[in-house]
Amino acid sequence: MSEQMKTPRKWTKVLLIASLALNACFIGIIIGVKLTQDEMRPQRAPSAQGSLYLRALSHKDRRALGNSMRSYHTPEMRQTVRAGYENALQLLRATPFDAAALQTLMEDQTKASEERLAYARGALIAHLSAMSDADRAEFANALEQALNRGPKRTKKP
Repeated sequence: MSEQMKTPRKWTKVLLIASLALNACFIGIIIGVKLTQDEMRPQRAPSAQGSLYLRALSHKDRRALGNSMRSYHTPEMRQTVRAGYENALQLLRATPFDAAALQTLMEDQTKASEERLAYARGALIAHLSAMSDADRAEFANALEQALNRGPKRTKKP
């Protein structure tokens, strides 16, 4: 009877050690991925993000520009944008596929996006023009800091 008791305990110890080693490997992998996650994501140049100027503005100034954009980008415009994507869905599901129609639609969407960007750029320039020399110099310092800092990274809890 004592011989039967020894055999299960040996296998139990081996199984326990193997299980702990496997769990330690998984925990190491998870920790390694979390630590290197930001480095693995491709980073865009700050100028390509289009937000560097906005990050340099104060919270109050960003809110003012945001309100200006919301007044420009009316509910009718938002509905037009949505309708464009709904048309794209129909074109993508159609048989036969009409690539030329999709390209035309995408070009129209690009033009509308460029118009919104031009409005936003104009609003920003008007806002900067209305600033005092001291405020504009402060903005330039904040822009320089944002440029040196690089893309803003948010950490997940």
